[in-house]
Amino acid sequence: MIPYYYKTNFDFSDKAKNWILDRYALRFDSYFYHDLDITQIDKAAQIEWKNSPVGSELLAFLANYDCDTSYYGINVFISNTTKSSKITSKPGITIGNPHVDSKFSDSGQSKIKSRFNIMILGNMSDPMFWWGNVCWGDSRLVEHQFTSLSGQQYTSLAVPGDNPDERWQWLGPPNEMSTDMLTPSAFVRTDCVHAVCYSSEPRLIVTVAIDKTIEEILQHPNNLT
Repeated sequence: MIPYYYKTNFDFSDKAKNWILDRYALRFDSYFYHDLDITQIDKAAQIEWKNSPVGSELLAFLANYDCDTSYYGINVFISNTTKSSKITSKPGITIGNPHVDSKFSDSGQSKIKSRFNIMILGNMSDPMFWWGNVCWGDSRLVEHQFTSLSGQQYTSLAVPGDNPDERWQWLGPPNEMSTDMLTPSAFVRTDCVHAVCYSSEPRLIVTVAIDKTIEEILQHPNNLT
């Protein structure tokens, strides 16, 4: 069975963290829903990331697992919201949209088997959930159009329902849940439906999409397990 996550002790240096925070400081002047900053897929942005302290530190660590940033570059998940959730019934906690990760290209979508995520800002206790019975290629998934923070529209594989609460109800209980996972980083499975419940405060996660399952990543002889 493919693991849903694998925690690591990798963390960025203060120099790298300051580079990231300087890049995103102005984004948190307003409230917004959790989103992947797809503007960072731009070729020029990726050159900046790779030439930064963030890029050099990430590549050095991922090399231990025979991984790098070549599949879909370096990116970030960001959010800053005051919403609360019907599902969690906890003030200040918002449920994430259940989805399967996709890589977008001119030829269409392809799946993202896993990600390496590192927390820069946010509540480390925010839980992540997985539904291993609904994976990439499942005929029950539907195409849903999203609008990014920058106004760009894209279509991704999503769970049936008009909003996150309806999608959670359609899915039923998750197969796996983890809290305190990004303490400060972890490999996470993303080719099955998953979601994050996140706190109402600035949240920034550096993420690298990887074309390997977590099981394949951990089998590399030079890993740090």
